[in-house]
Amino acid sequence: MYTVSVKIKRGISVSEEKRMPLYVQLIYRRETRKIRLPYRVSAGEWISEREEVHIPSGSEGERSEELRGIRERLVRDCRTVRQVVCLMEKKKVFTLDEIVAACKERFTVSNLTKYVEKLIGELFAGGKDQTARHYRSTLNSFLRFRQGSDLRLDELDPVLVKEYESYLFGTGLCANTVSFYLRVLRSILNRAVREGLVEAVPMLFSHVHTRIEKTRKRAVEEKVILELATLQLSSPGLALSRDLFLFSYYARGMAFVDLAHLRRENIRGGKIVYIRRKTGQELQIQLLPVMKQLLSRYRDASSPYLFPVLKSATPSRKEYESALRLQNKRLKRLGSLVGSDLSTYTARHSWASVALEKGISEELISKGMGHESVKTTRIYIAYRNTSQIDRANEIVILGRNCKSRLPRGVVL
Repeated sequence: MYTVSVKIKRGISVSEEKRMPLYVQLIYRRETRKIRLPYRVSAGEWISEREEVHIPSGSEGERSEELRGIRERLVRDCRTVRQVVCLMEKKKVFTLDEIVAACKERFTVSNLTKYVEKLIGELFAGGKDQTARHYRSTLNSFLRFRQGSDLRLDELDPVLVKEYESYLFGTGLCANTVSFYLRVLRSILNRAVREGLVEAVPMLFSHVHTRIEKTRKRAVEEKVILELATLQLSSPGLALSRDLFLFSYYARGMAFVDLAHLRRENIRGGKIVYIRRKTGQELQIQLLPVMKQLLSRYRDASSPYLFPVLKSATPSRKEYESALRLQNKRLKRLGSLVGSDLSTYTARHSWASVALEKGISEELISKGMGHESVKTTRIYIAYRNTSQIDRANEIVILGRNCKSRLPRGVVL
């Protein structure tokens, strides 16, 4: 059985004082390949028998620190190469060129920051802005914990993850926020494992807090929705925010990011058809009379959008985030008028709560809201018939026994 020989070599030079590059030498089935490393050392700074960087006595302070850094990085590089070789040998059929390519790919995204930046770019390109922002905030948090010091993906171990958890709690964050950061970090590492960039580390997140604790419900009772709908508002801005909130509720708790980006082409055959920006899942929602009346208030032939939330044809993240802050600010004012805390999340949570109170199954609620989880990953493929979901929405918005009348007390 052939095995791959892995050795670290220093380039040959006539002058022992000349700093020559280090490289990885791979030998397999009488073939040889080299992977050049970004380190240069003199003959006196290299112990070839042990393949190890040596710090000669009398080395100047700056060079001494530089050599320590090279030694640490070289150990990590060697570990990465050997991990790749181990994975390839398990395949049994491979070439040295495949090993070299895999090693170079790992070196390219070997550190956490480069890898997460790569994922963030892919997420934004795929329209998953919210997930991209979660990755960004988690990366920023982890780098604060590391005091700006980056690390390689394969350096993450249970001890370091536990230290990060302690740091998060030490900054005064609540349990669910700590869980959020750790779950996002776990998601990043799981993806790196799937892409073959690192090997899975058993029990990496087993001893840290990744549960979601029960918190104060964000939902409001149906009577609050009805009261909000009957408010007489003199401020056009507050009226728009109220209508956006109601439309979100009527549309099975549509997320604000999806609502803000709705365009005229999203209306097809009496339904709103759109792709959830968070999950990439297509949802179809029957347009009920109350929804049509709200849409008619903001019909503007000069705008591609159904509601005047965004202005640009291709809005930036900054423009959307500004609109989100404004909406939540106005909802806070509206909430004070109806005696409840309101935010862009409230409509979504309220629809689910009211639906449950009216006897709609949790499974159907989950389908209606487009939830993505272990239990609902096959929804898009397996559940294309939306008639039951549309009927469920009619029950929530129009009442159990009537499909056409408005909710009691609503004047539009």
